[in-house]
Amino acid sequence: MPDLEELTTHCIRCGFCIESCPTYVATGNEMESPRGRIYLVRSAIEGKLRWQEDVREHLENCLGCLACQTACPSGVQYDEIFELAKARIESEKPARAKGALLAVLSRPKLLKLQLELGAILPGRRIPSALSKLLSGQPPEADRPEVQQASGWPALDEAGLPKVRGEVYLLEGCAMRVLFPRVHEATRRLLRRVGYTVREAEQGCCGALHAHNGYLDEARELALRLSASIPLNLPLVVNSAGCGSALKDYGRLFDLPELVALSERTVDVAEFLLREGLADALAGSPGVGARATYHDACHLANGQGVRSQPRQLFGAVPGLDLVPLQNSEVCCGSAGIYNLTRPSMARLQLEEKVEAIGETRAGLVILGNPGCHAWIAQGLRERALATNVLHTAELLESSFSGLPPGC
Repeated sequence: MPDLEELTTHCIRCGFCIESCPTYVATGNEMESPRGRIYLVRSAIEGKLRWQEDVREHLENCLGCLACQTACPSGVQYDEIFELAKARIESEKPARAKGALLAVLSRPKLLKLQLELGAILPGRRIPSALSKLLSGQPPEADRPEVQQASGWPALDEAGLPKVRGEVYLLEGCAMRVLFPRVHEATRRLLRRVGYTVREAEQGCCGALHAHNGYLDEARELALRLSASIPLNLPLVVNSAGCGSALKDYGRLFDLPELVALSERTVDVAEFLLREGLADALAGSPGVGARATYHDACHLANGQGVRSQPRQLFGAVPGLDLVPLQNSEVCCGSAGIYNLTRPSMARLQLEEKVEAIGETRAGLVILGNPGCHAWIAQGLRERALATNVLHTAELLESSFSGLPPGC
């Protein structure tokens, strides 16, 4: 595992990061900037500050969007500093409510049960009591809901290319439960470029744990995932946060199994573009709609995947893709951030929804489940007639027609 103190020495406090940081822009507080947080971490390591009393709050306020890492000219690995420092804090004094939430989210059967029980409660918001435990603030996020079925017709094998390979698809935990239509679209698109999905009993990849400082749990979940997909096949991921974590595990944990797992992890847009989907899209019926694209933080900043989705959208007949102002700025979902820091998350959401509204687009496309649910909520609250689609859903719609709802 990297040395936290050594990582902090790479920051030269140049300030290029601060204007890219949503929490600094919102507050103007240096301690809510990346270089301010790195200074706090280094000072705590040196014994000049206290981890719990002086550092924890400012790290918890960080969205972890990694915009600072993209802006940094010195190559500071802020993601590793952030995760290792949070792990240090959690090891000393665990946030038990957050740990319990992660335990539910990472277990599909338990999550399904919680959703069923939650549906009995009045209103749409998550329970106030839960929000108070997690954040001390009133809730802003609605209870999650499972996607509607797509209604897409069965694939016509006669019109598909010959099978030329297999891949694994990360089923995940929350993604599997809440966004089954995205997985369906991904499987269909993979088949359209000649790949089938090899089935395997998988579980959580540990991304949410890693982003929240539970590194021991993240490592164990990642090792378990690696063992469940033993063949050396590509692991296609359609969740930006999961893909970012999986690609980083090799460097973060430096275990042979996880190095190999990182090397075979690929985002769905990367894979589909590489395997020729753009050519197939050019001959598809297309999507006659005005759309805009939101760059999920852990796709753009964490994985550097920016152009690939746009290249695929450019191949969709009839799609009018209009630019989104500040498309790369975090929407405020940030894993479970909208549950642990609801007021700041709400501020980020309002700015994102305002920008989407200005595009006058009927569709907003994105590549991460947290962004999907949070932005859809914001659009619904504003009564904007804009549907939210995952990249895979939009691309499959070019062949099969748009799925219902958002």
